[in-house]
Amino acid sequence: MSINPVADVKPFKTMWKIKVKVIRLWKQYSAAGGETIEMVLCDVKGAKIHASVKRELVAKFDHFLRQGHSLMLINFVVTHSCGSYRTTNHAYRISFLSTTRVRPCEQLPESLSGFEPVKFKEVLDDIIGQIIKISHLEHVNVNGKETEKISLQLRNSDDDKLPVVLWGKFACDVNEAMQVRDEHCTILVLRFGKIKEWKEERSVSNAYNVSELGLNLPMIEVLKFTDSLPKDDLPLAIVESKYAAIANGVSDKDDFFTHTPRKTIAQMKETKQVEKCILMCTIAGIDSDMGWFYLSCKVCSKKVLTVPAVNDDDGNDDDDLKHTYYCVKCEAYNPVTVPRYKLHLVVLDNTSNTKLMVFDNLAVQLVNKPCLQIAGPSDKVEFEETNVLPPVLNTIIGKTCQ
Repeated sequence: MSINPVADVKPFKTMWKIKVKVIRLWKQYSAAGGETIEMVLCDVKGAKIHASVKRELVAKFDHFLRQGHSLMLINFVVTHSCGSYRTTNHAYRISFLSTTRVRPCEQLPESLSGFEPVKFKEVLDDIIGQIIKISHLEHVNVNGKETEKISLQLRNSDDDKLPVVLWGKFACDVNEAMQVRDEHCTILVLRFGKIKEWKEERSVSNAYNVSELGLNLPMIEVLKFTDSLPKDDLPLAIVESKYAAIANGVSDKDDFFTHTPRKTIAQMKETKQVEKCILMCTIAGIDSDMGWFYLSCKVCSKKVLTVPAVNDDDGNDDDDLKHTYYCVKCEAYNPVTVPRYKLHLVVLDNTSNTKLMVFDNLAVQLVNKPCLQIAGPSDKVEFEETNVLPPVLNTIIGKTCQ
């Protein structure tokens, strides 16, 4: 099994194999998810992706994962990258399985850091700028706890300005460094920062223990940036901090078609909650990156996992990696499997567009063919998970459905 580029990793299967460097690692705690391990991984081409180890697997993988180490990862889940905070611009993220394999490999280049500074107006998570304004260190109350805060303003080589607010240890470190600085020009590098938008204006802050910060770092990017700054010898300004503005007797058929409210896609997006409604939409396409079917256990009908074969040591990076199937519910390897539809439809109406996930029983009504007839039996030697859409599925594109 050859090594896959990080840029090619997509959700339609789990048997991926990537060689990456852990450029950032931290542990995170939330009431809902408990303690997890979070990482940013980078391959030799510089492509980055976020990876997570959920709480029940932390003990299993903790001793394998270290920041700066290069690893081979085999067999993992790929899902959409979403939420209010994203560490990379990859459309997807990685989640470890209990069957994920982690192996050391030859160290990727020391210079491979994944650092990609961009213009302030396009900022994602890595920024570099000259500190031109700084406030005094403050002690403020946040959620009942006292913490430190400092406000900065950065400028880039185009003389664009960007507000930055640092909290806790980051604020203390910058305040102390600025007190004893010798350099007239101080360059701040912030990695994996958190972007905020207010009235179309962007600002950046550190994100818990995720971010990394440095001043006048010995990096090629810092030297190039310093040389590109306007030659105006702008002095550092000490400023005041700005606080941020923080029905009985109705049949099931009548209940659905008569008493269920109609909604447009735009109206559904506005409510941002699960509700029963009727949506009239046209199928515009199928998201092939998510795949179009899955394999289920014939006994319990649950989705099976594709996992490396138990006795496969995968000694050669270029060898085919043998795999098998595992049913979590039945706790059985190589169960009898059946392919079933799972279509990710792109739909639209005259107000907006969205995606709908349609499972086997409804997909059969759209396609008019069972999944087994298209995918073929899963015990065939040539059977392989794929995101290539068979031509018959294209026949549902353009259909208007209720």
